[in-house]
Amino acid sequence: MDMTSLRRVRVFGGLALVLAAAACADRALERCTEAYAAGSYEEAVRLCEEAHRSSDDPRAGATAARALAQLREGDRALAWVERLRGTSAEPGIWSAAALVYFDRGEPERAVQAYRHDLELLEKAGDHAGLAKAHYGLFYVAVYGSRYREALEQARLSFAEAGTAGDRALQARAAEGLYTALLALGDLAGARRALDLAARLLPAEKTFERANILGNQGVLALDEGQPELARHNIEQALELVQGQGDPQILRSYQLNLAQAHFNRGDLEGAERHLATAAQHFAAGEARGVSVLFLQARVTRARGRLDDAARVLGEALASDPPADWAWTLEHERGRVAEARGDLQTAEIAYRRSVDIVEEMRRTLGFDELKAWLLERKRRPFESLFLLQARAGHLEEALATVERAKSRTFQDALVHATSAMPATGWTAAAVRADALRDLLPAMSESPVAALLPVERILAALKDRRALVYFQAREELWLLDVAGGRIRPRRLAASLAQVRELADRFLAKPNDRAAQEALGDLLLPADLELPAESTVHIIPDGVLARLSFAALRRRGRWLVEDVAIVYAPGLSSLAASPGDRKAAGPPVVLADPHENLTAAAAEGREVARFLGTEPRLGPTATRRALQAAAEAPVLHIASHAGWGPGGPWLELADGQVAPAEILGARVRPRLVVLASCASAFPSGRGLWGSPGAAFLAAGSGSVLATLGSVEDRNARDLVRHFYQEGGATDPAGGLARAQRALLAAGQPPSAWAPFVLLGANSL
Repeated sequence: MDMTSLRRVRVFGGLALVLAAAACADRALERCTEAYAAGSYEEAVRLCEEAHRSSDDPRAGATAARALAQLREGDRALAWVERLRGTSAEPGIWSAAALVYFDRGEPERAVQAYRHDLELLEKAGDHAGLAKAHYGLFYVAVYGSRYREALEQARLSFAEAGTAGDRALQARAAEGLYTALLALGDLAGARRALDLAARLLPAEKTFERANILGNQGVLALDEGQPELARHNIEQALELVQGQGDPQILRSYQLNLAQAHFNRGDLEGAERHLATAAQHFAAGEARGVSVLFLQARVTRARGRLDDAARVLGEALASDPPADWAWTLEHERGRVAEARGDLQTAEIAYRRSVDIVEEMRRTLGFDELKAWLLERKRRPFESLFLLQARAGHLEEALATVERAKSRTFQDALVHATSAMPATGWTAAAVRADALRDLLPAMSESPVAALLPVERILAALKDRRALVYFQAREELWLLDVAGGRIRPRRLAASLAQVRELADRFLAKPNDRAAQEALGDLLLPADLELPAESTVHIIPDGVLARLSFAALRRRGRWLVEDVAIVYAPGLSSLAASPGDRKAAGPPVVLADPHENLTAAAAEGREVARFLGTEPRLGPTATRRALQAAAEAPVLHIASHAGWGPGGPWLELADGQVAPAEILGARVRPRLVVLASCASAFPSGRGLWGSPGAAFLAAGSGSVLATLGSVEDRNARDLVRHFYQEGGATDPAGGLARAQRALLAAGQPPSAWAPFVLLGANSL
C-alpha cells in the first residue's frame, strides 16, 4: 500500500469517527428531549447536561434549562439562560426564565422575559415557540385576573400554533380561551372553546384529553347540569386510571362529590369525598374546598355539630375572600338549623360584609356574571332572620344593600352575558365592562342611605318593595314612615309560571287577575289617584304592574306607577341641578322608520324645538342633551356583544357611553322596543336604566315590543297629558286614555316609567 492510500484510509477513518461522534451526540440529545417530553424532568436534566458536555450543543443546554424551571430549580435554570445568550438556542430559552420569575412571585419580570422571547422567536420564524410564549403571557394574565389580556394572548397563541401546524399547542391555546371566557361570564363561548380543544387534541395525548373532560365537567356544574358533569369527570378519571397528579385526581373526586351533592345523592358525595381524602399526602392540610363540601354534606345529613366543627376548621385557615363569604354563609345556615339565631345572624352579617368589600375592591373582570346571583344568598338569609324576628328597619336596610348591588350587577350582567359569535365578541364585552364600572361607581342611583333617612324622606310617598329570599316572596309596604312586612302566600314557582303566561299572552285576563291577587293582597289599600313606587325583584322586573288586575280593575285605573331601583334613590336629595338648553328630539337616524320620523316632528312641535332627524341624530347631539329638560329618542334599540344599545346615525350607543358622558336629561323618553327590558334580577341592565344611573330623574321606556302606531299614540297622549312636567301622572293618564279607547293591554302596558327623585 502506498502512502497516498494510507492517508486516504486514515482520512476516511477519521471521518467515520467524526460521523460516529455526531451520531452519538444526536442520540444523546434525542434521549434528553424524549425524557423532557415524557415529563421526567430530573432524568432530562441529567441527560441534557451530559449531552451538552459531550457535544457543546446549545439545544441540550436549553432543554436542561426548561427541565430545571419545571423542577423549580430557578438559579440553575437562569444560569443556563445566561450561558446560552447569543447562541442559536436563545430563542425560546427566555420562556424558561419567565417561568422561574413567575414561580418566584415576580410576574412583571416574567412578562418582560416572555416579551423578549417573542422578539427573538419572531426573528427566528419559530411559530411553535411563539405559540408557547403567548401562552405563557396568557397564564400570567390569568393569574393577575386580567382576563381581557388573557383572552388576547390565548387567541394569539392559537393563531401561531395553527401556523406551526401543531394541533396539540392549538388545543392548549383553546383551553386558555375557555379559561378566559369562563372568567368573563361567557359560558356558551367557554363551551365552544373546550369543544374545539377536544377536536384538535391528538388521540395519544391522554392526560391532556382527561384535563379537557375535567374542565367540561366543571363547566357543566356551573351550568347546573350535575349529571353531565358526573359523566365528563368519570371519563377523565378512566383516561388517567389513577396515574395522574394527586392534586388533579383530588380535584376530579371533589368535583364528582359536588355533582352527586347537587343531584341530591349524599351517599355518592360522601364516597367521593372519602376518595379525595386519599390523595392528600400524610400530614397535608385538607383544602378549603374539601372542608366546605364536607360541611354541606354533613348539614344535609343533619349532623349539625360536625358541620359547625368542619366550618370552624376551614375559617381558621384564613381562606381568601371568595371562600370566606360562602363559608360564613354556610356557618349561618348551620347555626340557623341548630336554632342559634344570634350566631346565624353574626355569620350572615360577616358574609354580607365580605361580599360588599369584594365588590368594592375587585376589578370588572372578576365579577363572573353567573356568580352574582350566588353572592346575593347571604343578603337573603340575613333578611329572613330579621323580617321573621320583626326587626323591620334592619330588614329594610338589608334589602337596600342587596338592591343597590343588584342595580350595578344588572348592568354588568347585561354587558358580560350576551351570546358571543366569536372570541372578539367576548373582548368587546370585556372592554365595555372596563368602561362601565367606574361610571357606575359614581352613579347617584347606586348610593345607599341610612334607613332612618329613607323613612323620613318618604313620609308622603308610597313604595311597594318586593324581595325574593330563598324560596319565599316578601312585600315591604313602606308608607308614612312605617314598614309593613308581608310574606306573600304565593310560591316563587307559582309566580314564575303566571309571569311566563302573562308575558306570552299579555291580554290574558285570568293571568292578570291571578298575578294581581298574589302580588297585591286584597287588604292592601292604595288610595285612588295616588302614585305608587314599585321596587321589583326577580321575575317581577319583567311585569307591567299597570296591567295587573285587582278588585275588577286594572291597577293603572286607580294609581300612577313608577319603578325605582331602590328606596335610597327615591329618598336622595335631587340637589339644585337645573335643566340647561332646549329639549332635544332625535329620531329615525337611518331614515328607515317613517313612523319614528313623523313622531319626532310631532314631539318637537309640542316641545317647541327643532328635531334632529336622519344623519343629524348623532352621538354629539345626544351628548349635547346632557342637561336638557327633555330628551326624546325614536329609534331602534337592541342587544349586542357589548350589551344593550341605542341606534344613532353614527353608531350604536352603549350604557358605558351614556354613563361616562353623564348624559342625564331631566326626562328621557325612549320610544324604542325593549328599551327597559331587564337583565338579571332587577328592572335594570337596559338603555333606560343607563340614563337613570347617569342621573336622569325619569325615563319612559318599554319592557318589550310595541307596534309603531301604538307607540306613537301613547307618546302623543303622554305629552298631551302633561308628561313633560309630570311623567308619572302623564303616563297613567295616557294609558287610561288608550284603555278607554278600547286598546288592549298589549298596546299600552309595555310602557313603564323608571324614576328617581329628581323629578
